[in-house]
Amino acid sequence: MLAAAILALSCLGSPAALAQTRAATPPPTAPSDADVSPWLTNLLEALKPRVDTRLPESSRAATVRLEGLLASGKAAEALPEIDARLAKSKAGDSQGEDVQMLFLKGRALNILGRPQEAKAVYLDMTQRFPELPEPWNNLAALEVADGRLEQAKMALDAALRNDPNYPVAHENMGDLFMMMAARSYNDSLRLAPQNAGARNKEAGIKSLLEAKTPAPQPRNR
Repeated sequence: MLAAAILALSCLGSPAALAQTRAATPPPTAPSDADVSPWLTNLLEALKPRVDTRLPESSRAATVRLEGLLASGKAAEALPEIDARLAKSKAGDSQGEDVQMLFLKGRALNILGRPQEAKAVYLDMTQRFPELPEPWNNLAALEVADGRLEQAKMALDAALRNDPNYPVAHENMGDLFMMMAARSYNDSLRLAPQNAGARNKEAGIKSLLEAKTPAPQPRNR
C-alpha cells in the first residue's frame, strides 16, 4: 500500500520521485511537495490499533464519534477534543483511551497537513506502546513521505516483529522493496543513461506500483 503513496515514481527521472519513504538514509535529493500523493492520507485514515483497550462505553462512543469527524473532513473540529481527552488521560484515565486518542491525533494532524507533527505522535506511540504494529506501520508511511526508505524499512521490520501476521505491513514491505529497487535503477540510469536493462527494469517496477489500488477501504478491527 505504500506503493500507491509513491505514484511519484511516475516521474522517476529524478531521485525526488522516491519522496514517499522513511529511511535512515535519505535519497540524494530532498522530496518535493508535489511528490506526496493524496493516497498517503487515505492509508493513515484506514488504519487504527487492533489493541484490546477495554475502553468504557462512553470512551468507545467518543472514539467512534471522533473517527466520524475525521472521516467527514472535520479534523480541525476533532483535534481540540482529542487533545483535551489526552490531557485528561494524563491525570489518571485509562491507558486504553490514551492509545486510541493518540492514534486519532496522528490521523487528525496528517489530515490537517501537519505530517511532521503526526510523525512525532506515531514515534511517541512506538516508544510508549512498542508492541503495537499499527503505529510502526503509519510511521513508516510518513517516513516514505519524507523520502527516507531505510527508516521506513526499520519501522516496518518493527511492525512485523510485533505481529508477523500483519498483512498490511507485509504488503507495504514488498512495495518498499520495489521502491528501493527503483531508486537503485534510477541511480544506475543517472550514471549510465544508455543502460537499457536498468531502464526496462525501472519501467516494470513503475508499472507494478502504479497498477496498485490507490485508496484502500477503511477497515475496522
